[in-house]
Amino acid sequence: MTTEKRNDEIDLIEVFQKMGNGIKNLLNSFLNLSYLILLFFIRKSIIIFAIIVLGLIYGFFQYKTSPRYYSSSIEAYSNAISSIDMINYVNNIHELFKENNNVGLASKLELDTLLLAKIKDVKAFKVIDFNDDGVTDLIDYNEKYLTSDTIVSETRFVVKVEVFDPQVFPLIQESIFNYINQNSYINRLNSIRKDQLQELILKLNTEVASLDSLKKVEYFTTGEKLKTQAGQLLVMNEKETQLYHNQIIKLYKQKQALERTLELRTEPITIIQDFSALSTIENKLMTYLKFYGIAGLILGIFISIILENFKGILNIIRESKIKK
Repeated sequence: MTTEKRNDEIDLIEVFQKMGNGIKNLLNSFLNLSYLILLFFIRKSIIIFAIIVLGLIYGFFQYKTSPRYYSSSIEAYSNAISSIDMINYVNNIHELFKENNNVGLASKLELDTLLLAKIKDVKAFKVIDFNDDGVTDLIDYNEKYLTSDTIVSETRFVVKVEVFDPQVFPLIQESIFNYINQNSYINRLNSIRKDQLQELILKLNTEVASLDSLKKVEYFTTGEKLKTQAGQLLVMNEKETQLYHNQIIKLYKQKQALERTLELRTEPITIIQDFSALSTIENKLMTYLKFYGIAGLILGIFISIILENFKGILNIIRESKIKK
């Protein structure tokens, strides 16, 4: 038993020694590789730096020669149809911009070609409501979420517009609004929605009046009985009266919510936040410098690797030609 225990201890020691040696060798390999990479960058630093500078210069040139464009967004309720259907409907305009279909855009937005030339794009996006509390938590600009996700708002959506002239924002907002309003199907659904809201409000008024009358009848009827019966019945009556009161208050709140909706959300869409006067410049100087600077770095490394292995590459090409 003692011999077997010692053998087990020796085996464990050997295992840990091998593990330690493996980690040590891996660390040494990593340090050697890092050293070789550092030496490579030091040797080729002039070439890499020169190409990065050329990339930055080209980026600055692109910035100076390209027109600035600005972006802003409106957030709105879709009253007549679901937010997803409204997003798809608005994005018909986005497709026309992608195709440079000025004839279709002029027809849909009712704008002339001079004004259309000042607009870069129009696109609608989903609103994400993580807590289902009716508050916008995130705008899905990157289109990561599926339309079937439960966190996608069923009523809210956002329209982002990119323009070359910020003064166009109020005009394009009106054009989008008119584009939605001119759809007869959406308008018909909106009319039906308002009629149904009105009917529901009338029904709630009737229910409130009925409960109120019933409470009064119950109060006076029970009041007569209280003259001849015990105090325990009085306690039951107070509970019943309180129950009627709670039901009436609940119905009143429902009615007020419907009246608020009917008053504030009468159109197919209701704008919550219109285009901000403080629009964002999308193609800033730093955007160009970052893009072309990183592109210069990648190109510089690629060219440096080719120069470092130029002779080997030539030998491979010669050997391939000889085999043919």
